[in-house]
Amino acid sequence: MRFGSLVASIIFAFAIFQDPVAVSPKMISVAFENDRVRVLRVKLGPHDRIETHSHPGLVVVPLTAGSRRIYSPDGSHQDTIATPGDVHWRDPSTHAVENLIDTPSENIEIEFKNASAPAVPVSQPEMAAVPSDSAEPVPVNREPHHRVVFENQYVRVVDVNIPPGQTTLFHTHQRDNISVRISGGLTQTQTEGNDWNPPKQNERGSVNFSDGSKKPYTHRIKNLGADTYHVIDVELIP
Repeated sequence: MRFGSLVASIIFAFAIFQDPVAVSPKMISVAFENDRVRVLRVKLGPHDRIETHSHPGLVVVPLTAGSRRIYSPDGSHQDTIATPGDVHWRDPSTHAVENLIDTPSENIEIEFKNASAPAVPVSQPEMAAVPSDSAEPVPVNREPHHRVVFENQYVRVVDVNIPPGQTTLFHTHQRDNISVRISGGLTQTQTEGNDWNPPKQNERGSVNFSDGSKKPYTHRIKNLGADTYHVIDVELIP
């Protein structure tokens, strides 16, 4: 009896702590991975369900509006509402997920491989506003179109909104960061000391990794499109 219980426990534990990509390869794909993070693209059809799987601490970036039900291993559940760009942190967890609506649902989920402990929030200091016509480069978190959403010991998340026709100040990135485009749009980028790059059409939902810790860069971005250009920048700490 004891042996049977032990085997059952091992099987149960193995079932719970499965990689989400292995559990649902048709719904979850890897958009980017290195030694620190793994970026998952999670697409659920109407009323689809992803069976029980586990994550380390992660940042969730909804690309579509919707509602999901999160099932815990003990049978309890919690319903969530998603809004595009309404980013949040989720501590290490094991759960199943169900799409509750009649339309597809899509998230970008950024797993922090070493985030095994709960997040500890970092408060943001009050800083004087930077003049909109400042000619000097500023840290990314002080650029007026960039707003820090939250920060903990693993990550700082910055919400970037550039209205049509506007240009950011020159700002400096000194950390590795993953940018997630909530909206598409036509933009133009200029690196400090260089001419403007050719205009670029950005795809909604695209993901880009920048190695800012080894190669800090200072640039500014101009929105050439007709709608607000919306990006979530996820900065890795340290």
